[in-house]
Amino acid sequence: MNIIENVNERLSFDKDEICAGGEKEIEEIIRVSPVSLPQDYIEFLKQISGEGSYGPEFEVEDEGLSISIWSAKMALEKSEEFNQPFNQGFISNVWLFGDDLGDLVYFFGTGKDGFGLYRTSAGALGFENAEKISDTLTDFLVNGVGIDIATSL
Repeated sequence: MNIIENVNERLSFDKDEICAGGEKEIEEIIRVSPVSLPQDYIEFLKQISGEGSYGPEFEVEDEGLSISIWSAKMALEKSEEFNQPFNQGFISNVWLFGDDLGDLVYFFGTGKDGFGLYRTSAGALGFENAEKISDTLTDFLVNGVGIDIATSL
């Protein structure tokens, strides 16, 4: 399923900022990710990771909040940024893929509720306070599962 063409009605974004590409960076993500990444995420990256793209910023209708899903290049840059010695126990078990343009980051990993998409504070990376958003990126961005969790404070 093409996620971009089927985004949940509660989410809006600038379609002109979306461009396909980034194959080299996507291959790098697959190679360096400490977790096996879901196929829907890989396909989504192919849709949003063209040259110069940072990834879409989804505005949540009637909430005044944003969800940013990073392009492949941006995800690699953020991976390096967060890869600090004090974060190793966490970073070596997850793949960061987005944020709320604030203090929360989104990641794939296996937390207390099994594998899926989670969020946690960027200032206190860890599974202890991580909340599961949904099982898959498709559930999140297309079916709307977890939008309320992702945007709650």
